[in-house]
Amino acid sequence: MKTLVFLSMVIAPLTLMGQTIQVSLFDNANSRAYTVSVQQGRYLLVCNGEKYGEYKKGSIFYVSQRGDMVEIRDKNSLIGVFPEVSVMHHDKQCVLTVKGINPETLSQLYDDALVFKVADNKLRAINHIDLEKYIAGVIEAEGGIDAPLEYYKAQAVLVRTYTIKNIYKHAEEGFNLCDQVHCQAYKGKSMRNPQIYEATRYTAGQVLVDTDQVLAMAPFHSSCGGQTSQAGIYWQSDLPYLRPVNDPFCLSLRNANWEQRIPLSEWKLFLSASGVTKPENYLNYQSAGREQFFINGKQKLTFRQIREKFGLKSSYFSIEQQGGEIVFKGKGFGHGIGMCQLGAMEMARVGYTYIDILHFYFHPVELRDYREMELHRY
Repeated sequence: MKTLVFLSMVIAPLTLMGQTIQVSLFDNANSRAYTVSVQQGRYLLVCNGEKYGEYKKGSIFYVSQRGDMVEIRDKNSLIGVFPEVSVMHHDKQCVLTVKGINPETLSQLYDDALVFKVADNKLRAINHIDLEKYIAGVIEAEGGIDAPLEYYKAQAVLVRTYTIKNIYKHAEEGFNLCDQVHCQAYKGKSMRNPQIYEATRYTAGQVLVDTDQVLAMAPFHSSCGGQTSQAGIYWQSDLPYLRPVNDPFCLSLRNANWEQRIPLSEWKLFLSASGVTKPENYLNYQSAGREQFFINGKQKLTFRQIREKFGLKSSYFSIEQQGGEIVFKGKGFGHGIGMCQLGAMEMARVGYTYIDILHFYFHPVELRDYREMELHRY
């Protein structure tokens, strides 16, 4: 298979997704320096296209930004200052530890290779990683380590679908995806539950497509609180396979119900600032289900706007005045669209397969092998 090649700001056309993708690490930290240590396997240090040596377990590098260049040192001395520095894996099973400095980040383990370069006055650490290893890392970050195998299989299909559908999301910045939740949460190597790798192997290549054989949107969230949402309630438009689903599987689990309180004065001030002329008319509201508009008419106010303003767990809630407070009584955690992760875990525990789970939350859809698809359409 061919790997995707990034040259400056241009990405080669996608005809068949390669095995390697590029993920920007610590994307919101803006660290000016990193320490990199070899934990497993052999690595080649390549600076500006020239090989500088082979390194094994115990080797440590110090990588820092120097203007628009990258400075790299080992434990003993300065190696040099270059436009680009690559720590390339020489074996199949190679692992690095990476830690950001100034500002400091948590130390994380990463599979495969790293490339450092400066872009837009930011030192970027880009993980060049095998697609399936990346998928396993996302599953662990997004779904935890104590879930059933069939849930992990369903999550693997969704992560793979999202990855391929959004492969050009950060193309102008010179990589495929970042490690933040607006792409997919990625905290490095999956290493705490071997069933995650079993799930990625079992579902290798599988993605969701709609009835037109187009890669589906593949959203998921923590808990739906008993009912998922149609896409248009939270996003700008509906999709035929993202329709509301009554979900009994998560009702007895965490975040199925929640409460949050704010001062009444704060609520009235928010309503006034949102253009509501009579805030006193909106102190109590009983939700009939997942809805888009809290106020709909000449004045418009969405449940999403309220959620984002007050940091609520979801946009599925009722409102009740209690003395000098407003009480939000809500259900679920997250945007509510697509697969409810807690519901999917419970489905797996009681015997449903990953195919059952996917068809429960997404319909009508099909499973396809992306390696047999004409991906240039995307």
